Amino acid sequence: MRDSNGGVAVPLVITGGGATSPLFYALTVTEIPKTQSTTPDRQGMFVERWYERYDTGAPVTSVEEGDLVRVRLRVTVPGDRQFVALDDALPAGLEAVDLSLRTSATLGPFASETSTATSAQGEPDPQARFPAYFWSYGNWDQGWWSPWENRELRDDRVVYFARTLWAGTYSVSYVARATTAGVFVRPPAQAQEMYNAALHGRTEGGVFTIREKPGARR
Repeated sequence: MRDSNGGVAVPLVITGGGATSPLFYALTVTEIPKTQSTTPDRQGMFVERWYERYDTGAPVTSVEEGDLVRVRLRVTVPGDRQFVALDDALPAGLEAVDLSLRTSATLGPFASETSTATSAQGEPDPQARFPAYFWSYGNWDQGWWSPWENRELRDDRVVYFARTLWAGTYSVSYVARATTAGVFVRPPAQAQEMYNAALHGRTEGGVFTIREKPGARR
């Protein structure tokens, strides 16, 4: 049957055991879009993502083979959220770089004029800005506190997990390397409560282009 907007409406009938018996149910909907997603979705979470050149910080959606890209993610929640997963699927031509490996240790930290000036002035004690109970959550990464307690670098995506996100905005980033030339689908990054998927959000999609490096052998 069709709804008022011309879409397909699927009726759902639930029958309880009796008039006075409590009834509990859960409904999971799997969405498979027919076309490439280009519109962000905000259902209790606002997710943003952009790509920057690792050496200059300039925003990009096209790089050369071998270039390093910093992927930045930002999640904004209007209220407290519990057990949140942030899943960023990589375009097929990018590969996440594990900076904890010795072979990647030669990569210098990303720096810009703003970050250099901030470091020179010194940062205030972060523990003075949050209540004491904050420090039983999250993780410390190179001297900075983050609510994301775990990160998984996979072949095709990077996934972050947080037990609690208090109302506010939270940012995270990682480094990827352009390994294969081509024009690739840029899947949306998405965040959701793991046990309440109705609270979720995702970025727009698009394409990411990796150009052949001049003079590279084929």
